[in-house]
Amino acid sequence: MAAGAGDMAESWRLLAQNAPDLITRHAPDGRIRFASAAASALLGRDPAALEGLTPRELAHPDDLAGLQAVFRDASYFGRDGAVAARLRHGDGRWLWMELRCRRTPLDENGGGDIVAVTREIGAFMAQRAALAQARDDALAATNEKTRFLANMSHELRTPLNAIIGFSEMMAREMFGALTPRYQEYAGLIQDSGQHLLDLINGLLDMSKIEAGKFELHEELFALDAVAQSAVRTVGLGAERAGVSLTVAVDPAARLAFADKRAVKQMLVNLLSNAVKFTLPGGGVLLTVQTDGKAVVLTVADTGTGIAPADLARLGKPFEQAEAAHGKEGTGLGLALVKSLAALHGGAAVIRSMLGEGTIVTVRLPHAAVDAARPAPETTVVPFRGAA
Repeated sequence: MAAGAGDMAESWRLLAQNAPDLITRHAPDGRIRFASAAASALLGRDPAALEGLTPRELAHPDDLAGLQAVFRDASYFGRDGAVAARLRHGDGRWLWMELRCRRTPLDENGGGDIVAVTREIGAFMAQRAALAQARDDALAATNEKTRFLANMSHELRTPLNAIIGFSEMMAREMFGALTPRYQEYAGLIQDSGQHLLDLINGLLDMSKIEAGKFELHEELFALDAVAQSAVRTVGLGAERAGVSLTVAVDPAARLAFADKRAVKQMLVNLLSNAVKFTLPGGGVLLTVQTDGKAVVLTVADTGTGIAPADLARLGKPFEQAEAAHGKEGTGLGLALVKSLAALHGGAAVIRSMLGEGTIVTVRLPHAAVDAARPAPETTVVPFRGAA
């Protein structure tokens, strides 16, 4: 025989009284009509003492609005809800609790009582607060590092530019002849200063990228001219290393729309790496072409190649291949290439085989421009020295 309504109500009350979570029944305004026995363990309060209390008398003032909103949504709109709120313990402490609310059948006024299941979530909230604090601390440290690097790079670049400029004047013997030995020393000073300046710029750019503060300045520019400029930049080093440099630009790739400085930096980094790991007599080939709307930059060398175990690590800041030990550099070159390509919506892919060489392909998916368009105008402003 089916149980009566009274028996059913008694069964639910018995279940609520033995549940480990606090089960409460609330009027539509949130006032407590019933509280289960778990109130003693969770809140240090007698269940009967909770009856008649409103959310305002039980919840932390900062959490009251959220709690009332969940009760209102459940009672009048039938939307189940959950909220985290601090409730006052019998000894005066505030404890983090999660309340999950559901409406009972509607009454004659269109509202319904709310049944809430409450459990303590203090450990979870403490962990979340610790994670948020750790995130904020890490962000602050990153911002501080970026500011420090920016200030240091400015302080270092100023004297370095003077060193590079004056050593270049000496190497060119602009104010008189130098002995061959002094001319050699001036060239070494210039090369070392330029190398140090490149390292500083790389560190600054990587720190900006990691902090999300590197901004692209896209423009229409002559890609073939930038490719030739990148080759000239590393040309002296390649000549000294006995490595041939070749550049092939597809006429369809004569123009591009991208960040001009970033594109040149990618090419210089890739060409420098290729020259660095290519033995005398070897060669490096830069190919520039289009593929639909994409510009594809490829640097292939006949160098020492990269071991499979090293390929997975390359592209991370300060990571170098095993073959790079003893070579100058920070391991930032390829990491910058990958990051700058990603900022353009593209990617850099490496293929290599030990003893046969390496091919790095950079794809910029939106950089291609119709080669029939006129080349961007270049204005040369003459230098006017002091009178």
